[in-house]
Amino acid sequence: MLHRCAAALLVTALLSGCGLVADPAADGAGSATSTPRPVTTPGPALFADVTERMVEQGTATFTFSGIGGGETVSGTGAMRFTESSFDADVELTMQQSGEVRAVLLRSASYVALPEAKGLPGKKPWLKVRPTPRTEIGKRMRPVVDQLRGAFDPAQGLGLLESARRVEEMGPATVEDVATTHYHAQVDLRRATARAEGPVKEQYQSMLDAGVRTLEYDLWVDTDGLPRRYSTDIPTTAGLFSITGIYRDWGEKVSIETPKPKRVFDADKLKG
Repeated sequence: MLHRCAAALLVTALLSGCGLVADPAADGAGSATSTPRPVTTPGPALFADVTERMVEQGTATFTFSGIGGGETVSGTGAMRFTESSFDADVELTMQQSGEVRAVLLRSASYVALPEAKGLPGKKPWLKVRPTPRTEIGKRMRPVVDQLRGAFDPAQGLGLLESARRVEEMGPATVEDVATTHYHAQVDLRRATARAEGPVKEQYQSMLDAGVRTLEYDLWVDTDGLPRRYSTDIPTTAGLFSITGIYRDWGEKVSIETPKPKRVFDADKLKG
């Protein structure tokens, strides 16, 4: 089972790597002697532009890493998506849980856990259906939902719809790619009111812990595609720092169902 804190970290940080909410400063030009106001972009407009470009490309790969609160997490993955669907193949390494791999499909999700977690090496995959019937499936469903929420671009970019303005910090280079750097501050109450499912629950838990705002940075290339994100997340366990990179937009990716002989179906297991 994924460690609760690390799974929550993924939900909060990685899904919001593509989402920003800006400082709601008032509009208006300053005087000639005043400090120039930063260039800003309305959050919903940026949401529409970036998601349109991502859907046009349809695929990407990514890497990420995070540290804080005594936890470390890192990983790689590939994703494929349309306006209404999302598939991913993700590999995670977590300090307390070891290596975990997940294939997230609309019809079912598959999670490969370390042998120490109970599945044999010859059959490491656990199949979890959208509506599990067994207790094991029901216990694993929230983990799958957290992973989908963490990596689905539609989930993360949905945060932009609650944004007023995103501040444009200027040009920057990410892995030799020209980008524009954006910075924003999330009003967590506003984001929670708009969120759904596991994402809403995680945001609410952060509010309950006293967190009110989150800082985000996003780098978007000249084609309007996200290339890098970073964020710091205050939690009761300490400050988590997350960085991620998107690559290979529009390139072919391999996201396949594990071979049946290597899969246990959670709906056929008791306990």
